[in-house]
Amino acid sequence: MTATKTSVIHFSALDRWDPPQTSEAAASYAWPVVKLGDVADIRLGMQVPRKGSKSGEPRQYLRAINVRRSAVDLNDIKTMYVTEKQASGLVLQPGDLLFVEGSGSVTEVGRAARWDGSVPNVIHQNSVVRARLHDARLDPEYVVTWFNSREGNFYIREQATTTSGLYHIGAAKLANTPIPVPPLDLQRKIVSSYKETFRTAEKAQYRSETLTAAAWHRFGDQLVARAETGEASTIVGIAHFSALDRWDTDVAPIGISSPYPLVKLDSIAEVQLGVQLKRSHTGGQDVPYLRVANVQRGYVDTSDVKTMNVSPGTIDRLALQRDDLLFLEANSLEEVGRCARWDGQISKCIHQNHVIRARLDSNELLPEYVEAWFNSPAGGSHVRAHARTTSGTLYTIPVNVLATAPVPVPPREEQIRLVEKLREDLSEARAVQHEAERLPERAERDLVSALTSSL
Repeated sequence: MTATKTSVIHFSALDRWDPPQTSEAAASYAWPVVKLGDVADIRLGMQVPRKGSKSGEPRQYLRAINVRRSAVDLNDIKTMYVTEKQASGLVLQPGDLLFVEGSGSVTEVGRAARWDGSVPNVIHQNSVVRARLHDARLDPEYVVTWFNSREGNFYIREQATTTSGLYHIGAAKLANTPIPVPPLDLQRKIVSSYKETFRTAEKAQYRSETLTAAAWHRFGDQLVARAETGEASTIVGIAHFSALDRWDTDVAPIGISSPYPLVKLDSIAEVQLGVQLKRSHTGGQDVPYLRVANVQRGYVDTSDVKTMNVSPGTIDRLALQRDDLLFLEANSLEEVGRCARWDGQISKCIHQNHVIRARLDSNELLPEYVEAWFNSPAGGSHVRAHARTTSGTLYTIPVNVLATAPVPVPPREEQIRLVEKLREDLSEARAVQHEAERLPERAERDLVSALTSSL
């Protein structure tokens, strides 16, 4: 078999949603290339019968949601009724390769996993394409790794079609996907290296999340403590730490004391709800406004700021000032009440009614410290314990309830120390996070390097 030169697109284009119309400077595979259809028997699955149809016998089947990248998720396997004739040819065998035929994301079409035979006589739906390799030159794990890589998935992203936002590849187009065929030992080396780099990335991601959580808990733990005697400092009704992350809102507040004086938010700040967005309003002035999407935990995202037309009086009442604290009035229970400090990067900016503003009027508290307090598990417990919901998914915190949230008041020097330590700890977590994000890119580069350079 002679080597075949096949063009591959440069990395700058790999994540484009629209396939390039003209060929760019290209590299060439250093190994022979085959099409999937030449090395495997390919079969599309069966369409699920209409609801209520019970013709035949019940069979468990795999659908697109079960086929993850390099793994089959068996947590939710459904059953359809099929005849013996219909099931013929659809029963999966250990070693079969499974591909997602359609997805709402073009980058997820064609993701692949190898079936291990853990469920006997299981079949597959038409949203899953099965490929049964019959060419000994290819290692099945290598083929799965190839299709799950950004480079191997490029052909599928280019060929996938959509009419309604749902992307499809189809069995015929999938069969034409090119696969470089290096020697078996190199295939296995590529798989081992690719997987190991991703495992390292997952460990780094986990460590980053652990460091982040520890930083926030460490910050809060220095500001609150359980009351042990009747002589403890002022008791404020906020939930026990064991209940801080509960999703129900009927938590009976349990007293937690602080080694520092505790005050209510409205005693140290002017608390103000924003203005409701009107569908049509003219005669006023168009001004930028902040909405839920702009107020992230610990920072304001100004990459997409919209405008609304409001009266001069509304602008005067709601114009944000540097160091104003912004809180989410409505979101999931985990996110409602998250806080960000406004740094004044947009002049004459107001806020929508799903954002609550708190303007500190006390010199005893640093805005950076109060922001960090409300973003910590301890500081956010008041909001989570008192948030209301009617849908079970969208929680709101009334402005008058947020106004009663407790705030510990340590000396300014201690506030500075706490904030600086938190920043230091979060910086360490971000460094690990950056490493977690860098490693997958290295895995992709290494894979392409092994296939485009003769070793």
